Amino acid sequence: MRNLSRLASGGAAAMAAGALLFAAAPAHATSASGTWGIPGHKMVVNAWHCGSYVTACDWKASTKVYKGTGSTHDNAQWVQNRAILAAHGVSVSIKISKNPEATLTMNSKSQGTVRWKNYGGHKWISDTYGQMKPSRLTVYVSTKSCGSAQITSRIKFTEKCVTAGAA
Repeated sequence: MRNLSRLASGGAAAMAAGALLFAAAPAHATSASGTWGIPGHKMVVNAWHCGSYVTACDWKASTKVYKGTGSTHDNAQWVQNRAILAAHGVSVSIKISKNPEATLTMNSKSQGTVRWKNYGGHKWISDTYGQMKPSRLTVYVSTKSCGSAQITSRIKFTEKCVTAGAA
């Protein structure tokens, strides 16, 4: 009986250590990126969220504009990012936090849209970020990032999207 209880407590300790290791291990991110060009300009749209989570998942989305095909920032009239954050599964829900500049619209209990149109000082980027808190029944989350920009009165990038996670 004594050996059996030692074996049981050893197994419980190993499971607890494994759970602690899983919770403390860094999560691998899920991401997507797309680049579109028009003469003299390019736009890059990015989506990112944590790869695994227990109760919360960080997310980021961005739209950036550059001059030519290089990495020099292009000052636009405005740059916009629209991120669609979703929890997937049966009877799921999600709570979403966001950066202060952005607006949040809940489309349903399992999907929200965060939008920021940057007219400000650094008019080459619109980045949004925050945290998703999906319900326990969530199978996976996704982040769809859509970007658009008005470079001049004649030059505009229409909205283009990428999705991190299954769509």
